[in-house]
Amino acid sequence: MLSMQQNVRGGSSLLRLTLALAACGGFAHVYAQAPHALTPDEQQKVDSLVQRMTPEQKIDYIGGTGFAIRAVPELNLPALEMSDGPYGTRSNSGLQSTTYAAGIGLAASWDRDLAMQVGAGLGRAARARGVHFMLGPGVNIYRSPRNGRNFEYFGEDPFLSGEMAVGYITGMQQQGVSATVKHFLANNSEFLRHDSDSIVDERSLREIYLPAFEAAVKRGHVGAIMDSYNLVNGAHATQNGYFNTEIARKEWKFNGIMMSDWDATYDGVAAANGGLDLEMPTGKFMNGKNLMPALQSGAVKRATIDEKINRILSTAQSFGWLDANAQQRNTSLSLVNGENNRIALRSARESIVLLKNTNNLLPLDRLAVKTVLVVGPDAYPGVAVGGGSAGVVPFHTISTLEGISNLVGDQQVNVLYDEGVPTLSKLAGDTKFMTAAQDGKPGVTVETFENDSLSGAGKQSDMKAINIIGLGWDSISDNLDDLMALFSAPPKATSRRITGYYNVEQAGPYLVAMAAAGEGNGERMYVDDKLVIDNWDLTRAFEPHLTLPLTDAHTGVLTAGV
Repeated sequence: MLSMQQNVRGGSSLLRLTLALAACGGFAHVYAQAPHALTPDEQQKVDSLVQRMTPEQKIDYIGGTGFAIRAVPELNLPALEMSDGPYGTRSNSGLQSTTYAAGIGLAASWDRDLAMQVGAGLGRAARARGVHFMLGPGVNIYRSPRNGRNFEYFGEDPFLSGEMAVGYITGMQQQGVSATVKHFLANNSEFLRHDSDSIVDERSLREIYLPAFEAAVKRGHVGAIMDSYNLVNGAHATQNGYFNTEIARKEWKFNGIMMSDWDATYDGVAAANGGLDLEMPTGKFMNGKNLMPALQSGAVKRATIDEKINRILSTAQSFGWLDANAQQRNTSLSLVNGENNRIALRSARESIVLLKNTNNLLPLDRLAVKTVLVVGPDAYPGVAVGGGSAGVVPFHTISTLEGISNLVGDQQVNVLYDEGVPTLSKLAGDTKFMTAAQDGKPGVTVETFENDSLSGAGKQSDMKAINIIGLGWDSISDNLDDLMALFSAPPKATSRRITGYYNVEQAGPYLVAMAAAGEGNGERMYVDDKLVIDNWDLTRAFEPHLTLPLTDAHTGVLTAGV
Protein backbone atom coordinates (compact mmCIF):
# COMPACT_ATOMS: atom_id res chain seq x y z
CA MET A 1 0.00 0.00 0.00
CA LEU A 2 1.26 3.47 -0.89
CA SER A 3 0.16 6.27 1.40
CA MET A 4 0.85 9.88 0.46
CA GLN A 5 -0.25 12.80 2.60
CA GLN A 6 -0.23 16.48 1.68
CA ASN A 7 -0.62 19.43 4.01
CA VAL A 8 -1.39 22.71 2.24
CA ARG A 9 -0.61 25.34 4.87
CA GLY A 10 -2.34 28.57 4.03
CA GLY A 11 -2.82 27.50 0.45
CA SER A 12 -5.93 26.63 -1.48
CA SER A 13 -7.26 24.13 -3.95
CA LEU A 14 -6.73 25.04 -7.57
CA LEU A 15 -9.63 26.84 -9.22
CA ARG A 16 -9.92 27.93 -12.82
CA LEU A 17 -10.01 31.71 -13.17
CA THR A 18 -11.74 33.24 -16.19
CA LEU A 19 -11.45 36.93 -16.96
CA ALA A 20 -13.92 38.78 -19.19
CA LEU A 21 -12.43 41.93 -20.71
CA ALA A 22 -14.31 44.69 -22.48
CA ALA A 23 -12.82 47.49 -24.55
CA CYS A 24 -13.50 51.00 -23.27
CA GLY A 25 -13.82 54.08 -25.39
CA GLY A 26 -14.89 57.66 -25.23
CA PHE A 27 -11.61 59.30 -24.16
CA ALA A 28 -8.02 59.63 -25.32
CA HIS A 29 -5.71 57.10 -23.72
CA VAL A 30 -2.43 58.17 -22.16
CA TYR A 31 0.11 55.40 -22.60
CA ALA A 32 2.95 54.47 -20.27
CA GLN A 33 6.43 55.78 -20.90
CA ALA A 34 10.04 55.17 -20.02
CA PRO A 35 10.63 56.13 -16.37
CA HIS A 36 11.64 59.69 -15.64
CA ALA A 37 12.56 61.80 -12.63
CA LEU A 38 9.44 63.28 -11.09
CA THR A 39 8.71 66.94 -11.60
CA PRO A 40 7.84 69.04 -8.51
CA ASP A 41 4.17 68.86 -9.49
CA GLU A 42 4.30 65.08 -9.84
CA GLN A 43 6.03 64.68 -6.49
CA GLN A 44 3.40 66.94 -4.89
CA LYS A 45 0.70 64.73 -6.41
CA VAL A 46 2.32 61.63 -4.88
CA ASP A 47 2.72 63.32 -1.49
CA SER A 48 -0.93 64.34 -1.57
CA LEU A 49 -2.05 60.78 -2.29
CA VAL A 50 -0.01 59.49 0.64
CA GLN A 51 -1.57 62.08 2.95
CA ARG A 52 -5.09 61.25 1.79
CA MET A 53 -4.74 57.54 2.51
CA THR A 54 -6.03 56.27 5.82
CA PRO A 55 -3.69 54.11 7.94
CA GLU A 56 -5.81 51.08 7.04
CA GLN A 57 -5.55 51.84 3.32
CA LYS A 58 -1.79 52.24 3.60
CA ILE A 59 -1.29 48.89 5.28
CA ASP A 60 -3.58 47.17 2.79
CA TYR A 61 -1.65 48.81 -0.06
CA ILE A 62 1.68 47.21 0.88
CA GLY A 63 0.20 43.71 0.52
CA GLY A 64 -0.44 42.37 -2.98
CA THR A 65 -3.56 40.81 -4.45
CA GLY A 66 -2.02 37.77 -6.11
CA PHE A 67 -0.18 39.24 -9.07
CA ALA A 68 -0.91 42.95 -8.63
CA ILE A 69 -0.61 45.99 -6.43
CA ARG A 70 -4.16 46.65 -5.32
CA ALA A 71 -6.38 49.33 -6.79
CA VAL A 72 -7.72 52.11 -4.54
CA PRO A 73 -10.83 53.37 -6.36
CA GLU A 74 -11.46 56.10 -3.81
CA LEU A 75 -8.18 57.73 -4.85
CA ASN A 76 -8.38 56.77 -8.54
CA LEU A 77 -5.39 54.45 -8.12
CA PRO A 78 -5.43 51.60 -10.66
CA ALA A 79 -4.33 48.05 -9.99
CA LEU A 80 -0.71 47.60 -11.14
CA GLU A 81 -0.45 44.20 -12.80
CA MET A 82 2.55 41.86 -12.66
CA SER A 83 3.64 38.93 -14.76
CA ASP A 84 6.02 36.09 -14.08
CA GLY A 85 8.51 35.00 -16.65
CA PRO A 86 11.98 36.43 -17.23
CA TYR A 87 11.81 35.05 -20.80
CA GLY A 88 8.16 35.54 -21.73
CA THR A 89 4.93 36.94 -20.28
CA ARG A 90 3.00 34.16 -18.55
CA SER A 91 0.26 36.14 -16.86
CA ASN A 92 -2.59 38.43 -17.87
CA SER A 93 -4.75 38.13 -20.98
CA GLY A 94 -3.41 35.05 -22.64
CA LEU A 95 -1.53 31.97 -21.63
CA GLN A 96 0.87 31.71 -24.54
CA SER A 97 3.79 34.05 -25.15
CA THR A 98 6.79 34.48 -27.39
CA THR A 99 9.58 32.73 -25.50
CA TYR A 100 13.18 33.92 -25.59
CA ALA A 101 16.46 32.20 -24.78
CA ALA A 102 16.84 31.45 -21.09
CA GLY A 103 19.23 33.56 -19.06
CA ILE A 104 22.28 31.36 -19.43
CA GLY A 105 21.66 31.18 -23.18
CA LEU A 106 21.27 34.93 -23.55
CA ALA A 107 24.42 35.53 -21.50
CA ALA A 108 26.31 33.09 -23.71
CA SER A 109 25.83 35.54 -26.58
CA TRP A 110 27.93 38.20 -24.78
CA ASP A 111 25.75 40.70 -26.63
CA ARG A 112 24.49 43.76 -24.68
CA ASP A 113 22.46 44.97 -27.67
CA LEU A 114 20.70 41.61 -27.99
CA ALA A 115 19.85 41.72 -24.28
CA MET A 116 18.30 45.15 -24.85
CA GLN A 117 16.28 43.84 -27.79
CA VAL A 118 15.02 40.89 -25.72
CA GLY A 119 14.02 43.29 -22.94
CA ALA A 120 12.21 45.50 -25.43
CA GLY A 121 10.39 42.50 -26.91
CA LEU A 122 9.26 41.43 -23.45
CA GLY A 123 8.19 44.99 -22.76
CA ARG A 124 6.04 45.09 -25.89
CA ALA A 125 4.47 41.76 -24.99
CA ALA A 126 3.73 43.05 -21.49
CA ARG A 127 2.15 46.23 -22.86
CA ALA A 128 -0.03 44.19 -25.20
CA ARG A 129 -1.36 42.42 -22.09
CA GLY A 130 -1.64 45.41 -19.77
CA VAL A 131 1.25 44.36 -17.52
CA HIS A 132 3.07 47.01 -15.46
CA PHE A 133 5.79 44.91 -13.80
CA MET A 134 7.72 42.05 -15.38
CA LEU A 135 9.33 39.85 -12.73
CA GLY A 136 12.82 39.61 -14.20
CA PRO A 137 15.69 39.54 -14.92
CA GLY A 138 17.30 37.04 -12.56
CA VAL A 139 20.96 37.79 -11.85
CA ASN A 140 21.93 35.36 -9.12
CA ILE A 141 25.41 33.90 -9.43
CA TYR A 142 26.01 30.23 -10.27
CA ARG A 143 27.69 28.60 -7.30
CA SER A 144 26.59 25.00 -7.84
CA PRO A 145 25.38 23.21 -10.98
CA ARG A 146 22.63 21.66 -8.84
CA ASN A 147 20.72 24.90 -8.30
CA GLY A 148 17.33 24.32 -9.90
CA ARG A 149 17.00 27.91 -11.17
CA ASN A 150 20.43 28.25 -12.76
CA PHE A 151 18.94 28.36 -16.26
CA GLU A 152 17.17 31.63 -15.38
CA TYR A 153 20.37 33.45 -14.48
CA PHE A 154 23.26 34.92 -16.46
CA GLY A 155 26.03 32.64 -15.21
CA GLU A 156 28.88 32.82 -12.75
CA ASP A 157 30.54 36.06 -13.86
CA PRO A 158 29.36 39.21 -12.01
CA PHE A 159 30.48 41.61 -14.75
CA LEU A 160 28.77 39.67 -17.54
CA SER A 161 25.60 39.34 -15.45
CA GLY A 162 25.53 43.07 -14.82
CA GLU A 163 26.06 43.96 -18.47
CA MET A 164 23.28 41.67 -19.67
CA ALA A 165 20.94 42.90 -16.93
CA VAL A 166 21.46 46.57 -17.80
CA GLY A 167 20.66 45.91 -21.47
CA TYR A 168 17.61 43.82 -20.63
CA ILE A 169 16.24 46.33 -18.11
CA THR A 170 16.85 49.34 -20.36
CA GLY A 171 15.08 47.76 -23.32
CA MET A 172 12.11 46.73 -21.23
CA GLN A 173 11.66 49.98 -19.34
CA GLN A 174 11.85 52.03 -22.53
CA GLN A 175 8.52 50.34 -23.36
CA GLY A 176 6.89 51.70 -20.20
CA VAL A 177 7.18 48.44 -18.24
CA SER A 178 9.14 48.13 -15.01
CA ALA A 179 11.70 45.36 -14.73
CA THR A 180 12.15 43.58 -11.38
CA VAL A 181 15.71 42.40 -10.78
CA LYS A 182 15.85 39.28 -8.61
CA HIS A 183 16.51 37.43 -6.32
CA PHE A 184 18.21 39.73 -3.81
CA LEU A 185 20.51 38.21 -2.43
CA ALA A 186 22.73 35.09 -2.62
CA ASN A 187 19.75 32.91 -3.66
CA ASN A 188 22.01 30.22 -5.04
CA SER A 189 20.15 27.07 -4.03
CA GLU A 190 16.61 25.81 -4.33
CA PHE A 191 17.27 23.20 -1.64
CA LEU A 192 15.64 24.41 1.60
CA ARG A 193 15.33 27.82 0.01
CA HIS A 194 13.04 29.15 2.76
CA ASP A 195 15.40 27.99 5.49
CA SER A 196 18.95 28.06 4.14
CA ASP A 197 21.33 30.78 5.30
CA SER A 198 23.87 32.13 2.81
CA ILE A 199 26.89 33.12 4.88
CA VAL A 200 28.93 35.50 2.72
CA ASP A 201 31.90 37.63 3.74
CA GLU A 202 32.02 41.31 2.77
CA ARG A 203 34.64 40.94 0.04
CA SER A 204 32.71 38.15 -1.67
CA LEU A 205 29.53 40.21 -1.43
CA ARG A 206 31.18 43.20 -3.09
CA GLU A 207 33.08 41.27 -5.75
CA ILE A 208 30.65 38.46 -6.62
CA TYR A 209 27.09 38.76 -5.35
CA LEU A 210 26.26 42.47 -5.37
CA PRO A 211 27.74 43.84 -8.65
CA ALA A 212 24.94 42.70 -10.99
CA PHE A 213 22.27 44.17 -8.70
CA GLU A 214 24.30 47.36 -8.33
CA ALA A 215 24.55 47.70 -12.11
CA ALA A 216 20.80 47.12 -12.42
CA VAL A 217 20.13 49.98 -9.99
CA LYS A 218 22.83 52.52 -10.90
CA ARG A 219 22.96 52.03 -14.68
CA GLY A 220 19.70 50.24 -15.50
CA HIS A 221 17.61 52.39 -13.13
CA VAL A 222 15.46 49.34 -12.46
CA GLY A 223 11.99 50.03 -11.08
CA ALA A 224 11.85 47.16 -8.58
CA ILE A 225 14.01 44.68 -6.71
CA MET A 226 12.67 41.31 -5.53
CA ASP A 227 13.96 39.99 -2.21
CA SER A 228 14.73 36.28 -2.07
CA TYR A 229 13.53 33.46 0.19
CA ASN A 230 16.76 32.62 1.94
CA LEU A 231 18.51 34.15 4.90
CA VAL A 232 21.69 36.13 4.27
CA ASN A 233 24.18 36.23 7.12
CA GLY A 234 21.52 35.31 9.65
CA ALA A 235 18.50 37.36 8.53
CA HIS A 236 15.86 36.67 5.90
CA ALA A 237 16.31 38.84 2.83
CA THR A 238 12.89 40.43 3.24
CA GLN A 239 13.83 41.79 6.66
CA ASN A 240 17.55 42.31 6.08
CA GLY A 241 18.06 46.02 6.60
CA TYR A 242 21.75 45.88 5.76
CA PHE A 243 21.06 44.96 2.14
CA ASN A 244 17.63 46.53 1.62
CA THR A 245 18.34 49.85 3.31
CA GLU A 246 22.03 50.41 3.95
CA ILE A 247 23.27 49.15 0.58
CA ALA A 248 20.36 49.43 -1.88
CA ARG A 249 18.77 52.62 -0.53
CA LYS A 250 21.64 54.56 0.98
CA GLU A 251 24.68 53.44 -1.04
CA TRP A 252 23.09 52.86 -4.43
CA LYS A 253 20.34 55.49 -4.05
CA PHE A 254 17.68 52.99 -5.14
CA ASN A 255 14.30 54.72 -4.99
CA GLY A 256 12.12 52.03 -6.53
CA ILE A 257 10.03 49.25 -4.96
CA MET A 258 11.52 46.52 -2.78
CA MET A 259 9.10 43.59 -3.08
CA SER A 260 9.18 40.08 -1.69
CA ASP A 261 9.33 36.90 -3.68
CA TRP A 262 6.05 35.00 -3.41
CA ASP A 263 5.62 33.83 0.20
CA ALA A 264 9.15 35.00 1.09
CA THR A 265 8.00 37.15 4.03
CA TYR A 266 8.20 35.66 7.50
CA ASP A 267 7.74 38.51 10.01
CA GLY A 268 5.58 41.55 9.28
CA VAL A 269 7.17 43.96 11.75
CA ALA A 270 10.72 42.89 10.92
CA ALA A 271 10.01 43.18 7.19
CA ALA A 272 8.42 46.61 7.58
CA ASN A 273 11.46 47.86 9.51
CA GLY A 274 13.89 45.91 7.33
CA GLY A 275 13.19 47.77 4.10
CA LEU A 276 10.46 45.70 2.41
CA ASP A 277 7.90 47.89 0.61
CA LEU A 278 5.53 45.29 -0.81
CA GLU A 279 4.66 41.80 0.37
CA MET A 280 3.64 39.38 -2.38
CA PRO A 281 1.43 37.65 -3.22
CA THR A 282 -0.70 38.98 -0.34
CA GLY A 283 -0.23 40.68 2.98
CA LYS A 284 0.05 37.55 5.08
CA PHE A 285 2.40 39.27 7.53
CA MET A 286 2.48 42.97 6.63
CA ASN A 287 -1.20 43.40 7.39
CA GLY A 288 -3.47 45.28 9.77
CA LYS A 289 -3.49 42.56 12.38
CA ASN A 290 0.30 42.74 12.76
CA LEU A 291 1.12 46.32 11.84
CA MET A 292 -1.68 48.40 13.41
CA PRO A 293 -0.64 47.41 16.96
CA ALA A 294 3.00 47.97 15.94
CA LEU A 295 2.12 51.48 14.75
CA GLN A 296 0.25 52.22 17.96
CA SER A 297 3.14 51.00 20.13
CA GLY A 298 5.80 52.70 18.05
CA ALA A 299 7.46 49.43 17.05
CA VAL A 300 6.92 50.57 13.45
CA LYS A 301 6.99 54.29 12.70
CA ARG A 302 4.18 55.83 10.65
CA ALA A 303 6.85 57.53 8.57
CA THR A 304 8.19 54.07 7.67
CA ILE A 305 4.83 53.06 6.19
CA ASP A 306 4.48 56.41 4.43
CA GLU A 307 7.88 55.93 2.79
CA LYS A 308 6.76 52.59 1.38
CA ILE A 309 3.58 54.10 -0.09
CA ASN A 310 5.59 57.01 -1.48
CA ARG A 311 8.07 54.72 -3.21
CA ILE A 312 5.32 52.62 -4.79
CA LEU A 313 3.39 55.65 -6.01
CA SER A 314 6.52 57.49 -7.13
CA THR A 315 7.57 54.49 -9.21
CA ALA A 316 4.10 54.32 -10.75
CA GLN A 317 4.12 58.04 -11.49
CA SER A 318 7.60 57.86 -13.04
CA PHE A 319 6.21 55.46 -15.67
CA GLY A 320 3.07 57.55 -16.21
CA TRP A 321 0.76 54.90 -14.75
CA LEU A 322 -1.04 57.41 -12.53
CA ASP A 323 -1.70 60.00 -15.23
CA ALA A 324 -5.29 60.83 -16.08
CA ASN A 325 -6.74 58.26 -18.51
CA ALA A 326 -3.54 56.20 -18.26
CA GLN A 327 -3.81 52.96 -20.22
CA GLN A 328 -1.17 50.26 -19.78
CA ARG A 329 -2.70 47.87 -22.26
CA ASN A 330 -1.67 49.04 -25.71
CA THR A 331 -4.22 47.54 -28.07
CA SER A 332 -2.16 48.58 -31.10
CA LEU A 333 0.42 45.92 -30.16
CA SER A 334 -0.17 42.36 -31.31
CA LEU A 335 0.06 39.48 -28.88
CA VAL A 336 1.89 37.59 -31.64
CA ASN A 337 4.56 40.02 -32.81
CA GLY A 338 6.74 39.27 -35.83
CA GLU A 339 9.63 41.40 -34.58
CA ASN A 340 9.51 39.65 -31.19
CA ASN A 341 9.64 36.27 -32.94
CA ARG A 342 12.72 37.30 -34.91
CA ILE A 343 14.46 38.51 -31.75
CA ALA A 344 13.54 35.27 -29.94
CA LEU A 345 15.01 33.22 -32.79
CA ARG A 346 18.17 35.28 -32.77
CA SER A 347 18.53 34.92 -29.01
CA ALA A 348 18.25 31.13 -29.39
CA ARG A 349 20.76 31.00 -32.21
CA GLU A 350 23.25 33.28 -30.49
CA SER A 351 23.10 31.15 -27.35
CA ILE A 352 24.65 28.14 -29.12
CA VAL A 353 28.29 29.02 -28.58
CA LEU A 354 29.64 26.29 -26.31
CA LEU A 355 30.11 23.42 -28.78
CA LYS A 356 33.65 22.22 -29.48
CA ASN A 357 33.83 21.34 -33.16
CA THR A 358 36.43 18.58 -33.06
CA ASN A 359 37.72 17.57 -36.52
CA ASN A 360 35.17 19.94 -38.09
CA LEU A 361 32.38 17.46 -37.42
CA LEU A 362 29.77 20.19 -37.71
CA PRO A 363 27.85 21.05 -39.72
CA LEU A 364 26.86 17.54 -40.72
CA ASP A 365 26.83 16.82 -44.44
CA ARG A 366 23.19 16.11 -45.22
CA LEU A 367 24.15 14.29 -48.41
CA ALA A 368 26.49 11.93 -46.54
CA VAL A 369 24.39 11.22 -43.44
CA LYS A 370 22.04 8.25 -43.77
CA THR A 371 20.70 7.84 -40.22
CA VAL A 372 20.33 10.16 -37.23
CA LEU A 373 19.42 8.92 -33.75
CA VAL A 374 17.87 11.46 -31.37
CA VAL A 375 17.78 10.38 -27.70
CA GLY A 376 16.20 12.03 -24.66
CA PRO A 377 12.83 12.75 -23.03
CA ASP A 378 13.13 16.47 -23.84
CA ALA A 379 13.84 15.90 -27.54
CA TYR A 380 10.12 15.37 -28.16
CA PRO A 381 7.82 17.12 -27.57
CA GLY A 382 9.69 20.42 -27.46
CA VAL A 383 10.73 21.85 -24.09
CA ALA A 384 11.14 25.60 -24.36
CA VAL A 385 12.30 26.47 -20.83
CA GLY A 386 13.13 24.86 -17.50
CA GLY A 387 9.81 25.51 -15.76
CA GLY A 388 9.01 27.11 -12.44
CA SER A 389 8.13 30.81 -12.48
CA ALA A 390 10.04 31.02 -15.77
CA GLY A 391 7.83 28.29 -17.25
CA VAL A 392 6.53 30.27 -20.19
CA VAL A 393 4.14 28.52 -22.56
CA PRO A 394 5.14 29.46 -26.14
CA PHE A 395 2.68 29.88 -29.00
CA HIS A 396 4.36 26.92 -30.67
CA THR A 397 7.49 24.81 -30.27
CA ILE A 398 9.68 22.89 -32.66
CA SER A 399 11.25 19.98 -30.85
CA THR A 400 14.76 18.75 -31.50
CA LEU A 401 13.32 15.69 -33.20
CA GLU A 402 11.03 17.73 -35.45
CA GLY A 403 13.72 20.27 -36.27
CA ILE A 404 16.19 17.63 -37.39
CA SER A 405 13.51 15.75 -39.32
CA ASN A 406 12.40 18.92 -41.08
CA LEU A 407 15.97 19.79 -41.99
CA VAL A 408 16.96 16.46 -43.50
CA GLY A 409 13.58 15.03 -44.50
CA ASP A 410 13.97 15.87 -48.18
CA GLN A 411 17.34 14.11 -48.25
CA GLN A 412 15.80 10.72 -47.37
CA VAL A 413 17.72 10.58 -44.09
CA ASN A 414 16.28 8.11 -41.60
CA VAL A 415 15.65 9.95 -38.31
CA LEU A 416 15.14 7.66 -35.29
CA TYR A 417 14.05 8.56 -31.78
CA ASP A 418 14.33 6.97 -28.34
CA GLU A 419 12.95 8.54 -25.20
CA GLY A 420 15.92 7.42 -23.15
CA VAL A 421 15.54 8.05 -19.43
CA PRO A 422 11.83 8.55 -18.67
CA THR A 423 10.67 11.49 -16.58
CA LEU A 424 9.27 10.97 -13.11
CA SER A 425 5.80 12.03 -14.23
CA LYS A 426 5.96 9.48 -17.07
CA LEU A 427 6.97 6.73 -14.62
CA ALA A 428 4.14 7.72 -12.27
CA GLY A 429 1.63 7.66 -15.09
CA ASP A 430 2.79 4.21 -16.18
CA THR A 431 2.60 2.75 -12.65
CA LYS A 432 -0.61 0.75 -12.30
CA PHE A 433 -2.26 1.27 -8.95
CA MET A 434 -5.50 -0.29 -7.74
CA THR A 435 -7.96 1.06 -5.16
CA ALA A 436 -7.99 -2.23 -3.24
CA ALA A 437 -5.80 -5.32 -2.85
CA GLN A 438 -8.53 -7.52 -4.30
CA ASP A 439 -11.23 -6.56 -6.80
CA GLY A 440 -10.22 -2.91 -6.75
CA LYS A 441 -10.62 -0.40 -9.55
CA PRO A 442 -7.65 1.04 -11.49
CA GLY A 443 -6.32 4.15 -9.76
CA VAL A 444 -6.04 5.49 -6.23
CA THR A 445 -8.37 6.58 -3.44
CA VAL A 446 -8.19 10.21 -2.35
CA GLU A 447 -9.43 11.54 0.99
CA THR A 448 -9.60 15.35 1.25
CA PHE A 449 -9.73 17.09 4.64
CA GLU A 450 -10.67 20.70 5.41
CA ASN A 451 -7.65 21.07 7.71
CA ASP A 452 -3.88 20.62 7.50
CA SER A 453 -3.61 17.56 9.75
CA LEU A 454 -5.62 14.80 8.02
CA SER A 455 -7.99 14.84 10.97
CA GLY A 456 -11.71 14.25 11.14
CA ALA A 457 -13.83 12.87 8.34
CA GLY A 458 -12.45 13.33 4.87
CA LYS A 459 -14.29 13.54 1.57
CA GLN A 460 -13.45 10.41 -0.41
CA SER A 461 -13.07 10.05 -4.17
CA ASP A 462 -11.22 7.89 -6.67
CA MET A 463 -8.75 9.09 -9.27
CA LYS A 464 -7.29 7.18 -12.17
CA ALA A 465 -3.66 8.31 -11.84
CA ILE A 466 -1.61 9.44 -8.90
CA ASN A 467 0.44 11.95 -10.84
CA ILE A 468 -2.47 14.36 -11.26
CA ILE A 469 -2.84 14.99 -7.54
CA GLY A 470 0.00 17.39 -6.80
CA LEU A 471 0.57 21.02 -7.62
CA GLY A 472 3.90 20.45 -9.37
CA TRP A 473 5.22 23.03 -11.81
CA ASP A 474 4.99 20.63 -14.77
CA SER A 475 1.21 20.72 -14.61
CA ILE A 476 0.89 24.31 -13.42
CA SER A 477 2.89 25.61 -16.38
CA ASP A 478 0.19 24.15 -18.60
CA ASN A 479 -2.61 25.72 -16.56
CA LEU A 480 -1.52 29.26 -15.72
CA ASP A 481 -5.03 30.43 -14.94
CA ASP A 482 -5.13 27.74 -12.24
CA LEU A 483 -1.87 29.10 -10.86
CA MET A 484 -3.24 32.64 -10.74
CA ALA A 485 -6.26 31.40 -8.78
CA LEU A 486 -3.97 29.52 -6.41
CA PHE A 487 -2.13 32.70 -5.44
CA SER A 488 -5.20 34.94 -5.48
CA ALA A 489 -7.65 32.79 -3.50
CA PRO A 490 -8.13 33.37 0.24
CA PRO A 491 -5.84 31.16 2.35
CA LYS A 492 -7.38 27.79 3.07
CA ALA A 493 -5.82 24.85 4.85
CA THR A 494 -6.40 21.43 3.30
CA SER A 495 -4.75 18.02 3.42
CA ARG A 496 -5.13 14.84 1.40
CA ARG A 497 -4.45 11.16 1.91
CA ILE A 498 -3.89 9.17 -1.27
CA THR A 499 -3.89 5.38 -1.06
CA GLY A 500 -3.12 2.86 -3.77
CA TYR A 501 -2.22 -0.84 -4.07
CA TYR A 502 0.58 -2.04 -6.30
CA ASN A 503 0.93 -5.73 -7.24
CA VAL A 504 4.56 -6.77 -7.67
CA GLU A 505 4.89 -8.98 -10.72
CA GLN A 506 8.60 -9.71 -10.34
CA ALA A 507 10.85 -9.71 -7.27
CA GLY A 508 13.65 -7.15 -7.17
CA PRO A 509 14.60 -3.60 -6.28
CA TYR A 510 11.96 -0.95 -7.00
CA LEU A 511 12.37 2.82 -7.16
CA VAL A 512 9.89 4.72 -5.00
CA ALA A 513 9.83 8.44 -5.73
CA MET A 514 7.59 11.41 -5.10
CA ALA A 515 7.38 14.87 -6.64
CA ALA A 516 5.45 17.68 -4.96
CA ALA A 517 5.25 21.45 -4.94
CA GLY A 518 7.36 21.91 -1.82
CA GLU A 519 6.11 25.48 -1.34
CA GLY A 520 4.57 25.75 2.11
CA ASN A 521 3.28 22.19 1.78
CA GLY A 522 4.19 19.03 3.62
CA GLU A 523 4.39 15.54 2.14
CA ARG A 524 5.10 12.10 3.51
CA MET A 525 4.88 8.60 2.11
CA TYR A 526 4.28 5.21 3.71
CA VAL A 527 4.83 1.79 2.16
CA ASP A 528 3.04 -0.95 4.08
CA ASP A 529 2.57 1.45 7.01
CA LYS A 530 6.30 2.20 7.17
CA LEU A 531 7.32 5.85 6.76
CA VAL A 532 9.81 6.00 3.89
CA ILE A 533 9.73 9.69 2.83
CA ASP A 534 9.15 12.55 5.27
CA ASN A 535 8.84 16.11 3.97
CA TRP A 536 5.98 16.94 6.34
CA ASP A 537 7.58 19.66 8.46
CA LEU A 538 10.64 20.41 6.33
CA THR A 539 11.00 19.98 2.58
CA ARG A 540 14.32 18.19 2.23
CA ALA A 541 14.01 17.54 -1.51
CA PHE A 542 11.49 18.32 -4.24
CA GLU A 543 11.76 14.80 -5.67
CA PRO A 544 12.80 12.46 -2.83
CA HIS A 545 13.35 8.83 -3.76
CA LEU A 546 14.69 5.53 -2.46
CA THR A 547 15.03 1.91 -3.59
CA LEU A 548 13.04 -0.84 -1.84
CA PRO A 549 13.30 -4.63 -2.32
CA LEU A 550 9.90 -6.14 -3.14
CA THR A 551 8.97 -9.76 -3.75
CA ASP A 552 6.66 -11.18 -6.40
CA ALA A 553 4.36 -12.47 -3.68
CA HIS A 554 3.91 -8.99 -2.32
CA THR A 555 1.02 -6.57 -2.71
CA GLY A 556 2.46 -3.22 -1.75
CA VAL A 557 0.16 -0.67 -0.11
CA LEU A 558 1.43 2.87 -0.66
CA THR A 559 -0.11 5.79 1.22
CA ALA A 560 0.99 9.35 0.54
CA GLY A 561 -0.22 12.48 2.28
CA VAL A 562 0.02 15.90 0.69
